[in-house]
Amino acid sequence: MSVRKLYWQGLIDCRNYFRTIDNRLKPFYCPLQQKNNHGIYAVNITAKVGFFAQLSWCLTILEHCRRFNLTPHIVLSSPFYTRPSDDNWFEYYFENIKLTTGNRKNIEMRRISISTISDIEQLGLPSAMGTPMTIGDAKTLLDENVRIKDEIQDCVESFVAKHFAHKTVLGVHYRGTDKKAEAWPVTLEFCAQTISNYLAANPEIDALFVASDEDSFIEWIETKFTDIEVIHHDDQERSSDGKAIHVQPSLGDNYIKGKEALINCLLLSRCSALIRTASFLSAWSSIFNPVLPVIMLNQPYGEKRWFPDSMIAKNSMDQYLPNPIHHN
Repeated sequence: MSVRKLYWQGLIDCRNYFRTIDNRLKPFYCPLQQKNNHGIYAVNITAKVGFFAQLSWCLTILEHCRRFNLTPHIVLSSPFYTRPSDDNWFEYYFENIKLTTGNRKNIEMRRISISTISDIEQLGLPSAMGTPMTIGDAKTLLDENVRIKDEIQDCVESFVAKHFAHKTVLGVHYRGTDKKAEAWPVTLEFCAQTISNYLAANPEIDALFVASDEDSFIEWIETKFTDIEVIHHDDQERSSDGKAIHVQPSLGDNYIKGKEALINCLLLSRCSALIRTASFLSAWSSIFNPVLPVIMLNQPYGEKRWFPDSMIAKNSMDQYLPNPIHHN
């Protein structure tokens, strides 16, 4: 093995070693950090995972705060969506409506200990009691703690007024790029046949709203469905080479990546029904709109079946699928 390969392998082994130590120690250390925090539960997530995967961890934190009457303070500083390094990108898109002026002063004066984690398990949270979180529970937690910033809401409302008004719109979300590691891949024809099946059974549909991380999918849908209006948000940051754009923080505008992901998610939530692949992005459309009918084209592998897809899959309208869906 060359010296360069030995160096990089040694670096990877070293990082894995310290990550293992981190994972073992932090579940004991983080609860001690939070003990004398003036009723604030403060967490900084630095994980290199996607936008909505991190928001799903935030739901776990919000549930913990509700259970123990704590005020959440959430910082998301992972590099995928920050502009300056170590910035809090949660505040780019959301407002924490639970923080009081006094809370903010304590945070600014550094009177609050913030637990920095790269995995939700590092917080060492006590096991939840009772039934698992439902989509409705998630919506309630979100509404009680978080408000989407006006800039984002205005973009969504303007788009809906221009493109969705007086129309019955079927949403379609296709996640390509790196999702194959978490769920069965879905062919374009399988997706198209499912759309056709739904349109045949629901002739009141006026348009398709299509969201994808791949330019090529949207172009393909436009050529495949020429007898119905195809709408999509004019994204600035979308993959053109099959590589996930959100995991490349040195390319493009990281703030725009997050903004466009959130806007597309909210637009999908405004559709009359949603056909989608396994994805945290379109799963969160159901959190924003818990009564949204969903047809899941595939499901995550068993060990990757996290909330909210684990709940949404139970009510997926599989009758529109051309073949039995994989459940393993």
